[in-house]
Amino acid sequence: MKKILFPTDLSKAAEQAFIYALHLADKLNADLYTLHVYRKPEVRAGGLPHTLAEFYDSYDLDEFKNFRDSIPVLRKIQEEEGFNHLNVQHQLEPGRTVETILEIGKKEKVDMIVMGTTGARGLKEIFLGSVAGEVLENADCPVLAIPEEADFDGEIDDIAFSISFSNDEITAFRKLQEIIAPFKANIHCLNVDLAHTEDLTHRMEQFRDRLEEVGLTNAKFEVLGGTDIREALTDYMEEHRVDILAMVTHKRNFFEELFRYSRAKEMSYHSNTPILSIPAHILQA
Repeated sequence: MKKILFPTDLSKAAEQAFIYALHLADKLNADLYTLHVYRKPEVRAGGLPHTLAEFYDSYDLDEFKNFRDSIPVLRKIQEEEGFNHLNVQHQLEPGRTVETILEIGKKEKVDMIVMGTTGARGLKEIFLGSVAGEVLENADCPVLAIPEEADFDGEIDDIAFSISFSNDEITAFRKLQEIIAPFKANIHCLNVDLAHTEDLTHRMEQFRDRLEEVGLTNAKFEVLGGTDIREALTDYMEEHRVDILAMVTHKRNFFEELFRYSRAKEMSYHSNTPILSIPAHILQA
């Protein structure tokens, strides 16, 4: 892994996520690129009056000052966490937040995106989502979404991998092993049995056998009972002190998004555990 992109809105939640990004960059021997995206006021037609042009210049200058003032804060965190040896570069870009993050990630061919999330609620969650949720679902690389309330002790010992026994999850498991190899973490492969059938236990055994063919190490396999997937996963993660929940993310069209949005995106809104999204479309490339 060579490049990690860290989008930041310069908030306290982002500062917490920055600590994760530093630890990952160190363990994975990667360069870390921070990115702050700001959006200019829009004018629909007619050009810019002289006074409005001056306002735009002032707006750009204010954004630059905010960004400039935030860099010493990030450098202080880097120093306090003991990562002065890392190559960390800072970038400021105008544009729409989600689109610009995805564009920069693709242009720079980053290997992972790490960012904070403060969640979303109600209709906003369904129709708009959060910046982290939208990036998580549409990026061309794995995305680690760090909830504002996540508590990081500097170690990643246990990772849960939520599975539905699909073929792309076999490839995703290999990708997951590659990402976490320096941490030597245990992987908990989990499936939630909403129908309470013995059949899923047998399917889990078959899934385990397939993983053994791709170099399975340090993994546990469990079928969880319950009536709600998010609740069952959250209870398990709390009980077993899971550090990260990984899952394969599928892009959805508008109507799928309206009635049954991405499970990874949903978990990123509600869980205090960081969510690692592995996009299905990169597994097929």
